[in-house]
Amino acid sequence: MKKYIYIILSIFVGLFLVSCNTHDPLQEILDQIEIPTEVTNNLELLNEYSYNGYTAEAKWHSTNSSVISSTGEIVVDLEDKTATLQLKLSMDGRTLTKNFDIVVKGNTDLLLLYALYNSKLKNLPRILTEDLEIYPTYEQDGKEVEAIWESSNPSVISNDGKVTRTDKDEVVTMTVTLKRNLATRFETFEFTVLQNEDTLPINNYHKASVYTGIIPGEAPDPLIPGCFPGALYRKVVSSRDYWIGIEGVITLGEFIPDEQRYDNSKPSYYLDNPSIYMGGNANFESDIGLTWSIGHESAANPTVSRKGIAYRPFWRYITAMESKDGKRENIYKNAYVGDYQFYYFPGDKIRMSVITPKPNYMQMRIELLELTTIPKYVEQRNKYNLPENFERIFITEPFPSEGMGIVKTEFKRVNAIDQVSNESKPTINTNAKVNDAKWHEVYLYRMIDGKLYKVPMTENRSAGMICPRGSNKNGDFTNAIKLSYTGVDKNLGGEIITLDPNNGTGRLYNSFIIVPSKREWEFV
Repeated sequence: MKKYIYIILSIFVGLFLVSCNTHDPLQEILDQIEIPTEVTNNLELLNEYSYNGYTAEAKWHSTNSSVISSTGEIVVDLEDKTATLQLKLSMDGRTLTKNFDIVVKGNTDLLLLYALYNSKLKNLPRILTEDLEIYPTYEQDGKEVEAIWESSNPSVISNDGKVTRTDKDEVVTMTVTLKRNLATRFETFEFTVLQNEDTLPINNYHKASVYTGIIPGEAPDPLIPGCFPGALYRKVVSSRDYWIGIEGVITLGEFIPDEQRYDNSKPSYYLDNPSIYMGGNANFESDIGLTWSIGHESAANPTVSRKGIAYRPFWRYITAMESKDGKRENIYKNAYVGDYQFYYFPGDKIRMSVITPKPNYMQMRIELLELTTIPKYVEQRNKYNLPENFERIFITEPFPSEGMGIVKTEFKRVNAIDQVSNESKPTINTNAKVNDAKWHEVYLYRMIDGKLYKVPMTENRSAGMICPRGSNKNGDFTNAIKLSYTGVDKNLGGEIITLDPNNGTGRLYNSFIIVPSKREWEFV
């Protein structure tokens, strides 16, 4: 019996010794690590694992990071996707490895997020002047989607879309995380928040103080230029000096066409067309202002009129800066015909400014100061259903004008009746006229001692032209332009102008004021 007991004890002792000799803590730690074979959420992958008082270092590697990363983040797709996580477990200089095959389950909620992006986010405006319409939740196909927005510059665009414009254009990146149950979609948008309009030079020049003192080194008053054939116009040009713009306040005169000079084959129909404009000449001539133009009959009937219906903004300039082949081009642009708030009518009082916002560029601003009270034009404006607080400031984009702000520049103001297809030819007899266009005041912009001022465009820093003056082969245009100064300040550049050729019959005006000549006039 003792013999058997000894044998049994020997067997147990042997097994115990064998067991002690085969104990492997690293393998035991590895055996304790469990990773699910199918997942719908991120995995928690540790850098070390412990068991029975032993700790091993763990390093994970994914064979497909587009499905699951080496740190356990999953990327859910519409369909099931498979990746392998490789584990290297190390302790005391030894390493064991193990692969875990994992299926990241697909999620059809991603289709909902995709549909939401396309229907409500894809076409968000990228150029901003007002708050961005974004929300913390959206509804798509009757289901709610969470949206978490994050701005790269919350002081310009906050996380809830509030826009704060500064004194320059700002580019801001917005990131949104869309979530529905376990589905997630990330999108990034780049927005440009335009400069606060109140800080733009074009909206501040007219606020400058008026300067009436002596300007050291100011250029002398200019000689009167020769007339350019083919039109009837009153033009006043400044001296050529370091001016950087011009401003005038004018009540628009009423155009009365010559019904005998109506041509249905021409784009503007009447062969006489009035305009009120300004301009500058540094290296090249520019014309910027208003022209009597065809337009929509009304908001309800956007048919283009068969004759001029309102004064509308235009700007014409010569440049090579916008040319693909580097050649100079004569470029003409005007305001969009559907912008009814920028239709101006006889009797409207406006402030027109043309400035140099930066070297080699010009820009125009027209501000409607007082609405016309002439009944037929009040009625016409009412046809466009404008709200009471409609926009009263029109601004062009800066456009090229080489030399502006760099070299000495001449500026001008012009009241004209242009004649269609008659440029460079003798002025044609017409009964078309423009009554009482009233320049209340006209200023030139200039930097003096580092500060911007408005300098009155008086006779001693300008030259006035009346064209044509006298007769040509078509008729007598003597006194076809009437000037008066009742109710305006001549010392501030004020002047009232009536253009009335009276069909070339040389009508005389008792109140006509002759501008002193600085050289001989050139007749057209």
